[in-house]
Amino acid sequence: MIRVDDATLRIKKIRQSRNGAFCIADLTTNFGEFKVKDPLLDQFEEGEYKATVWVSEIYLSQYISFGKGVTEIRARLHDLQVVSQDRLPADRTPTELDPLDEPTPVKGQTKASEPSKEQCRGAAQHADKRWDDFKKPRPAPAPESVEAVDDGLFDADLLEAIERADPVKLDPTVDRALLRSQAAWLRKQGYDFDPKLQTWFAKR
Repeated sequence: MIRVDDATLRIKKIRQSRNGAFCIADLTTNFGEFKVKDPLLDQFEEGEYKATVWVSEIYLSQYISFGKGVTEIRARLHDLQVVSQDRLPADRTPTELDPLDEPTPVKGQTKASEPSKEQCRGAAQHADKRWDDFKKPRPAPAPESVEAVDDGLFDADLLEAIERADPVKLDPTVDRALLRSQAAWLRKQGYDFDPKLQTWFAKR
């Protein structure tokens, strides 16, 4: 795993997919530029984010999209910590193939080395600090209708948090289509996504 400080993520939202809107990003680092199409991006809004990122894999992706061959160097993110955010100007980006619709790519991959104990300890401390911030009280009204949640959209713990109008932290490792549906439901109920905490808060 590689930790990259002072990285820039330019996140764009693609809205024309039959599976619902999704996000992609251009990752700029001091050692190269990469495409990122990980599920965790689907919770974010468009913008330019300065962040520390943990890269678990760098690989070559090749696929056919709308009759054209596409070759990309991609980075797979294990985690990220947002430092600052700026809005992006409106950009009519070309049509992008939804990662859910991508055929299995041919990958020539380079895995980052296994993290050392010190790296793991540092990542754990980083996570603990973020969870401490997450636990700080932030009053909010309850969403309009928890009963309207489709069966299976949220597990029991998340439903309890929603009923109490507590902050909601989604699991980005679940099925990507499920994550998109969860994020879309929270937005519809008036929740705002905090990119620094990667947590949803009901509006006050």
